[in-house]
Amino acid sequence: MKPFVCFMGLDGSGKSTGIEYARKTLAERGVRVRVVRAAYVVKIMSVFTKLGKKILMKGNSDPFSGDYKEYLEKMRKKANSGGFYYKVFSAMTTLEFKMQIFFNITLRRLFGQTLLVDRYIYDNAVTYAANMGLGEDYMKKTIEGKWKRAPKPAKIIYIKTPIDVCLSRKDDIPDPLYLEIRKPLYEKISDMYGATVISGDDGLERMQNEIMEAIDSVLDVKK
Repeated sequence: MKPFVCFMGLDGSGKSTGIEYARKTLAERGVRVRVVRAAYVVKIMSVFTKLGKKILMKGNSDPFSGDYKEYLEKMRKKANSGGFYYKVFSAMTTLEFKMQIFFNITLRRLFGQTLLVDRYIYDNAVTYAANMGLGEDYMKKTIEGKWKRAPKPAKIIYIKTPIDVCLSRKDDIPDPLYLEIRKPLYEKISDMYGATVISGDDGLERMQNEIMEAIDSVLDVKK
């Protein structure tokens, strides 16, 4: 199967811009390339997952609406208690994400597509660690345990961008804290899995060139 490249980084870091540039560049070279968003989203089991989260969180089930700090406090309390509803909810979201990985990544690679993956298991580990107030040990256990059978990318690209720049680019971030607790986690997981780190605020052309250099180092395509 074709190797694939995944991108990770904060909301507003410049991932989408970089991915779209890479897609156009590869397509112009004649590569069958596709952009896949592989962040966890509720799709296949949406009715059950959404209902489970509402029961678990008792109303405040969306981090992008209402009081984010209240949401975070409630989520951490539920996670740390390890109750029945949280375990069921966690199992449902894991199953959902595994199905999405199969359909969005595994099947498409079988059909010979070169994939640029917007968010992946590494972002999933960061999100869970952020929600539960955990760190490096938890993320390593998650990647090498829960996601050990997930397809491994040929290259991980981390778009590293200051929080204030991300906030200036996005108007739907619920609270600066949302980014503040994720940034050190992204940097940890980037170190752990040897990601190529590219600045998202050091000039667009430079970012685009560095992204293509990283991709070209693992994809056997003509320039």
